[in-house]
Amino acid sequence: MEYRVLVDENTSPRVAETLRGKGIAADHVHEALSEGVDDESIAAFARQGGYVVLTHDTDFFDAETRGDVPVLYYADDTMDTYAIADRVAAVTELVPEPTDLPPIVNLNEWG
Repeated sequence: MEYRVLVDENTSPRVAETLRGKGIAADHVHEALSEGVDDESIAAFARQGGYVVLTHDTDFFDAETRGDVPVLYYADDTMDTYAIADRVAAVTELVPEPTDLPPIVNLNEWG
């Protein structure tokens, strides 16, 4: 199964562009849904589309919010676009099947 990354709205759309440049299917929430959409709708869309969610939003730590959607989380909001994309790429290389991911992957540990 190929990785599909849904980039949450609290992350720059440039991250989705950079991921696509690395050959990783990625969409930004603003492209796929709309600005200001709630977390439950994001999780439902991700579940239906087979996405993992890339976010800086701790609301996705809540199992009721994310359901069974894997989350790629980064706590460092000063991390630049390329660093975030590089860490996502590292995860996809080391865990080739997104279904093998734990519920939450802390990208800060992949630096």
